[in-house]
Amino acid sequence: MNEKKGTVHLFSEKRDISQIVSQLNGNSIVYYDLSADNPKEHDLLKNDIVVFYITSLNSGMFYKIVDTRKFTPNPFIFLVENKNPVITSTLAKLGFNEIYILPDELFKFVAYLKEKTESISGEVEDVSTFNVNERDFVFRSILGKSPGAEKLIAAAKTAAENASVNVLILGETGTGKGMLANAIHNYSNKKNSPFVEVTCSAIPEQLLESELFGHEKGSFTDAKSRKLGLFELADNGTIFLDEIGELSLNLQVKLLRVLEKKIIRRVGGTQDIPITARIISATHRNLNQLIKQNLFRTDLFYRLNVITIELASLRDRRDFILSLIDLFIKEFSACYNKGIKKVDDETLKFLTSYHWPGNIRELRNAFERAILLCDGDVLTSKHFENSINRKTGKISHQEKPPTLLHTKNNPGDIHFSVFYSATNLQRLTVLYAREVVKKVGGNKSMAAKILGISRPRLDRLLAGEVID
Repeated sequence: MNEKKGTVHLFSEKRDISQIVSQLNGNSIVYYDLSADNPKEHDLLKNDIVVFYITSLNSGMFYKIVDTRKFTPNPFIFLVENKNPVITSTLAKLGFNEIYILPDELFKFVAYLKEKTESISGEVEDVSTFNVNERDFVFRSILGKSPGAEKLIAAAKTAAENASVNVLILGETGTGKGMLANAIHNYSNKKNSPFVEVTCSAIPEQLLESELFGHEKGSFTDAKSRKLGLFELADNGTIFLDEIGELSLNLQVKLLRVLEKKIIRRVGGTQDIPITARIISATHRNLNQLIKQNLFRTDLFYRLNVITIELASLRDRRDFILSLIDLFIKEFSACYNKGIKKVDDETLKFLTSYHWPGNIRELRNAFERAILLCDGDVLTSKHFENSINRKTGKISHQEKPPTLLHTKNNPGDIHFSVFYSATNLQRLTVLYAREVVKKVGGNKSMAAKILGISRPRLDRLLAGEVID
């Protein structure tokens, strides 16, 4: 490989960039960690690439970025956390095209950066095509290598090769639905266009319509300027609607119109706007059951599932656990500069027999914590004991469960008495939701309105399911 003539300058508002640095080093990309300095203060060469890890629009860095663009032709790349869609929207409005959402698009960002630096050295790749062997490897790393996975891999390939077809991905929480959606986008002819992810259950219903379709100035009290919706920002790329089963019936009707007519209309607007983004949707809910309960539209379901891929839980594909363990050991050992080589036999037997209710996400988190705790080169049971109780196969809790304290004060009050070390936010939320339902005489629709969530999401909460 030729010596690279350009340097990547990384300006970060966030101090912890170990995962990014690890990926850059692993791909032999030269860079400087220059913190939040003004790029104008550095001698940028013609072929230098500037990367900004930006976390706020109110910071000094954002204004420096706008000023710097006036005097330098250097390529700008932005890294934005997935909890900050406003930053992404604002950067897109300013004409910046290379925006990557972390952590989901970290590998996509590194791949683009490697491609960019190699093109500077004269090693230009054909960006209109991709390596089929690489695509197959990525799909297998997500879906597994068992005979039963072959059908899913074939469906994923078909979805990637037919970028105008809508895809529905089903599976429990943590099975890798988002990773698969990203991979389908990255190995389609839309790979150089945006990949926009929306978690439908994370945005209040009254705001979700504005986020998806945008709004016009003055359409409601806080609409002080026109805002482009995520469908518009996705442009000719992909919009990934995660937790599609949480959409209200009102929004389902509007999404159906988008699918049928390929147009959107901003909130408060009168003009129809054509959109070309492909829709990939996902849910862990049973949509057929929701249809029977009149909580999900049948016509929308048929529009969404032109290609359906259902991901099995880890307990149903235990052979895949071994591959993931090897992958996570390599990933986190490199990330945290550890020399972990393996898991001891006894612990490995337990890990492959554990039911993993959180699936790949839980397995990944358990290994990240274990590798951080390990000072040697072999992982043992003690490195997992604070995450998993080996006897019960459940997350460890040392205290008694929370209890409710009922008083004769104001009948509108709800009082709790809980053990702080045994009560996480999820359990506290479930307790509170159940008490609200009792307060309104079992009227779940009213309770959902008070809690500011959808009725289907309340049902999940009352059932004790994990709400992301």
